[in-house]
Amino acid sequence: MTTTTPDTTPAMRDLTRQNPKHAEAAPEDTLLLTLDEAARELRCARRTLERYVADQQLTVVHLGRSVRVERRELERFIGRHREPTARG
Repeated sequence: MTTTTPDTTPAMRDLTRQNPKHAEAAPEDTLLLTLDEAARELRCARRTLERYVADQQLTVVHLGRSVRVERRELERFIGRHREPTARG
C-alpha cells in the first residue's frame, strides 16, 4: 500500500498552482499572472500596467474581483511595442 503525502495529492498540486503562497511555481509555468507579477516581468510599476489596461492596450482576465494577465497576452503586448530592427 502506498501512502500519499499531502504535498503530492492532486488537490494540493491544484492549490499550489492557484496560490503561490503554497509553493512557488516557475514564472514560465504560470498561465495567469497578477498585475504585480506582470509588472515584475516587464520591470515597470503596477500603475503603468493599470494605465495600459484602462487604455485598452493590455487585455486582462477578471476572476471575481481578481485581475489577471495571460502570459501570452503579455508576450503579444511586448511584440506590439517592440521597435522595428534597422536593416542595413
